[in-house]
Amino acid sequence: MKTFLSYDFIQIGLITRFLMNLEKHNTVKVVLAQYGALEAQLEAANLNVSLSGLQNINLLTETMEKIRKLDEKATMSDELCSQLKQQLSILEKIIFSESRTKNLYIIPERRYNSGYLLNQPEKLLKENLFGKLSDIAKYDFAAACRCLSFGEGTACAFHILRATEDILKEYYFKYKKTKRLAKPMWGPMTNELRNKKKPKPDDTILSALDVVRISYRNPTQHPQITYDLDSAQDLFGVCIDLINKMAQEL
Repeated sequence: MKTFLSYDFIQIGLITRFLMNLEKHNTVKVVLAQYGALEAQLEAANLNVSLSGLQNINLLTETMEKIRKLDEKATMSDELCSQLKQQLSILEKIIFSESRTKNLYIIPERRYNSGYLLNQPEKLLKENLFGKLSDIAKYDFAAACRCLSFGEGTACAFHILRATEDILKEYYFKYKKTKRLAKPMWGPMTNELRNKKKPKPDDTILSALDVVRISYRNPTQHPQITYDLDSAQDLFGVCIDLINKMAQEL
């Protein structure tokens, strides 16, 4: 998923208008910098038709080639300013037309930082713990974060429980070196961990795992169970605490 700020669309308009209204006191260096910024912004915004126009309108590319051959400290001529204005007015119409095909969706605030949920899920765990997770757990944890951000409570619950169970399996393997379960499942794993004497797993972790299994994990396996955002965020917080505690010991 690609994140693009709504203000970046405004910047596209500002840069385009700046280049359309150049005056001869503007330097070549400034023009090239703004042109490069416009190209980068169009690409980031997935305005591919407009980007193609910027790169392929013949008169525009010819004018830019003339400008690139000048000394960066030189100032623009009236002729070059006029040419850019005419050619960018064509590009502006393309940008306006393509922009009408794009929709912006506003993501409501959740209990958790939206930037972390969408782009930096590792920030929701204690420092350096995300790297200890398996690839599957990382995938499910990040998916749970996105689903929570997008308001998909049931999907969030499904993924965060998968992530927690995968970390539980690693936690189980840490304590059980021999005579492991052929098919490690949540309940049997916690039962075996509870019977371990040396080293003995933390009773607080095992008790919390039982609560999550009975109250959330087992009911979630049935299609008739759904989660609203409040219940999903409750579960999400409990699982983050468990993941942090188990991952610290891995």
